[in-house]
Amino acid sequence: MAAAAAAVSAQATAIARRLASCNAGTRELSVRYLLSDFLPASAARLSATDLLKLWKGLFFCFWHADKPLYQSSVATRLASAVSEAPSPADGAAFLSAYLTTLRREWSHIDIHRLDKFYLLNRRFLNHAFLLLSANSFALDITSQITSILSEKVLLPEADNAITYSSRGLGYHVAEAFLDELLPVLPVSIRTMDVLLAPFFSVLEKSSDRVMVSKVKSGVFDRFLENAKELLQMLKNGEEVEKGSAEEKLGKVGLLFGFSKRFLDIGAKTETVQANRKVIFGLRDAFVTVEKGLQLSGIVIPMPEFEAGEVPVAATMDCDLDLGEAKVEKKKKKAKKAALVEGEEGAKAASKHEKKVKKDKKEKKEKEKKEKKEKKKKKKVKGEEGAEQSTDAPGDDQQMDDGTDGITFNEELMSNLQKQFEKAAAEAGMVNGGSSSSASPVTPVNGKAEKKRKRSKSVDRCSEASDGDDGSNGNAQDGDKSGKKVRFSMKNNLVWKPHNPLPPQSLRVPPSATPRGSALKKGVKPGPIKEIPTPVRKAKPKAKSAKKILKKKPSSAVKRLRKLQNFSA
Repeated sequence: MAAAAAAVSAQATAIARRLASCNAGTRELSVRYLLSDFLPASAARLSATDLLKLWKGLFFCFWHADKPLYQSSVATRLASAVSEAPSPADGAAFLSAYLTTLRREWSHIDIHRLDKFYLLNRRFLNHAFLLLSANSFALDITSQITSILSEKVLLPEADNAITYSSRGLGYHVAEAFLDELLPVLPVSIRTMDVLLAPFFSVLEKSSDRVMVSKVKSGVFDRFLENAKELLQMLKNGEEVEKGSAEEKLGKVGLLFGFSKRFLDIGAKTETVQANRKVIFGLRDAFVTVEKGLQLSGIVIPMPEFEAGEVPVAATMDCDLDLGEAKVEKKKKKAKKAALVEGEEGAKAASKHEKKVKKDKKEKKEKEKKEKKEKKKKKKVKGEEGAEQSTDAPGDDQQMDDGTDGITFNEELMSNLQKQFEKAAAEAGMVNGGSSSSASPVTPVNGKAEKKRKRSKSVDRCSEASDGDDGSNGNAQDGDKSGKKVRFSMKNNLVWKPHNPLPPQSLRVPPSATPRGSALKKGVKPGPIKEIPTPVRKAKPKAKSAKKILKKKPSSAVKRLRKLQNFSA
C-alpha cells in the first residue's frame, strides 16, 4: 500500500509539471490524461498534498488558456471532475483543493485574466450543486460541501495564511451562489437551511463589512425581492411561470421563516455588534412579507426536491463544448432573428410616430378653433367697452396664451386718440389749434379754444415745407402753435413729425459718438474728435521727519547755540 501511494504521488508530481508547460499541446494532452485516466483510477489514493500539487499545475494550465471558447471548454472539463468523481468524498476533496489553490493565488491574478477565473469559479459552484443533486441532496454530503465553502472562502478570518487581497474570491462566491443554485431548485426547506448556514454564519461572526454587504445583497435581498413579487402576483391572480426565479426563490422567501432566524442570530451574545443593524433590518423586512402572506389567506405548498429535472446549467455547459462551425451557425441565426426583430420594431415605431403626429395635428386644429372663437368674443367686447379698456388696460389686456385680448379697430383707435389729446391739453402741451381732432379741448384755465378745421392745418404744413429758408413754420399768421404731431397706434405709439427733416447743409454735425438720426440710413456720421488723455502730474513726496533732522543747521541756529553755551 505504501509503495502504491508513493507511485501515485510521483505520477501526480510529473503530471503537474506537464500541466504547467509552456507548450499548448503538452498541456492539452496532460489535461485529457488527468481527467479521463488518472483521476478515475487513483482518486481514492491521492492525498491532500498530491491534490494541491495537481492544482498548482492546473492553475497555470488555465492561466495560459487563451480565446474564450477554449477557456470555457477547459473550465467545464475541470469542473466536471467534481460532479463525475467516483465518490462524493473524492469530488469534495477536489473542490477543496481547488478553493485552497485559487484563494492562495487570487492576489496574483491580474485584471486581464480575472474574468476567466470568475468563469471557472461559477463552473465549480455549478458542478458542486450537480453533485448534490445527483445524490438527492443528502444532508451529510450537503453539509460537507457547505462546510468547505464556509472554511475556505466565506469565513477566511480563522485561517492566518489568508491575506486581505484574497477576500475577493469570497465576495464572488456570495454574488454567484444563488445564480448557480437556481437550476437545481426546488429543494426542501431543511436542505435549504443547510445550504444557507454559511451565510447566516457570516452575518453572525464576520467582521468584514464588505462580505456582510455582499451576503445581504447577493443572497437575502434576492429572496426578499422575489418573495414580494410572488405575493403580489398571487394577490392579483396572475399566473406564475413555472421554473422562474419568482417561483423558486419566492417560495423559499415566504415559507423559510427568515424573520425568526434573523431574530435568533441578533439575540446571540457572540454576534458582531456592527452586524446587528443589518440583521434586524432584514428581520423587519421579512416580517412584513410574512404577515402579508398570512393576511391574504393564500396557501403555498412547501417546496420539495424534484430529482427528474434537468438543470439548465448542465445544458449550457454542453453547448459550450460545440465546435466552431456550430457556434458560427448559431451566431448567424441569432443575427437573422435580431434583424427580423429590428424590422418589426421599426414598423411599430413608425406606426407610433404617425399616431403621435395625428394627435398633435388634431390638438393644433382644436386650439386654432378655440382661438378664433375667443377672438370673435373679444371683438364684441371691445366694441361695447372701448373706453373702459383704455382706462384700465391691465384688467382686459391678455396675451396669446388662450385668454382674452384687445382687438384694435377704428373706433378704439379714435377713442385712444381723444384720450391722448385730452391728456396733452391738460398738461399744457397743446396751445391754440394744435389739436387735430374736431372736438373742443378744455385747457387748464377752463376756457374752450376755437375749433379749427383739419384742412387748414394741412395747408399750413404744406406751405411751410415749400419755403425757401428751410424753416419749419411753427409760427405763421400770428398763430402761436406748437409742434404738430400725430399719434399712431400701428407703430407702437411712435411720434412722427409732419414736416420733413431740414436739408443736409443746415444740419448740425453729431457728437463724437453718433446718436439718434445720425444712425439712420443715408445720414453719414459726423467727424470723430480724438481727445488726448490728460497726463496727471506726480505730486512731490512729503519729506520725512528723519531726513529733515539729518540736515545741517543754518548759521543763525549755530549762533544761537553758541550764545546759549556762553550764557551757561
